[in-house]
Amino acid sequence: MIRPNNYYGIYFGYLLQIVSMFTKDDNLLFLENKIREIKTAIFKPEINTELKLPNSVISTIKTDGDGNIWFLTSCNGAYKKSIDKHFFAYLEYHQKGQGCRLRLSGKAVIVEEDSEADSFITDADLPADANIVLIKFKILYAEYTENKPAAPITMKDKVRSFLTNIFMPVPASKYDFS
Repeated sequence: MIRPNNYYGIYFGYLLQIVSMFTKDDNLLFLENKIREIKTAIFKPEINTELKLPNSVISTIKTDGDGNIWFLTSCNGAYKKSIDKHFFAYLEYHQKGQGCRLRLSGKAVIVEEDSEADSFITDADLPADANIVLIKFKILYAEYTENKPAAPITMKDKVRSFLTNIFMPVPASKYDFS
């Protein structure tokens, strides 16, 4: 029997893939809830020059069940028509005092004319002469980390925790939506 390298425990063939598909939906719902809670992120496009589309702080307009995030961002008006319409980008959600961080990477598309976008974006939100573009971001990879406040612990617990972390480190939660 051939067992995939990235699964641990008992292997049940195709049943494991079916369970994996259900957890992807649960993970996507978890990510959508965190995005709605935090709402603001740092947008980092991977474009050749940052003069066209700079890094900026964005506010999420909408998330959908397909793993898309919709938001507005600024761009340099002189280069607005020459920006690549499809590119890779990062979104980093973090809110001070909340103790968690969500880093997303995926494909971003500049939306020009879309009937779906018209349902939640009005002309008042996106004037034609403004240096603003609507971005549709598809989540391909997500990493969620949570920092819990330190509780007072004894020296014995500190030593036990230290030795446990050396021999069995706990990785950050990572989700792959490709």
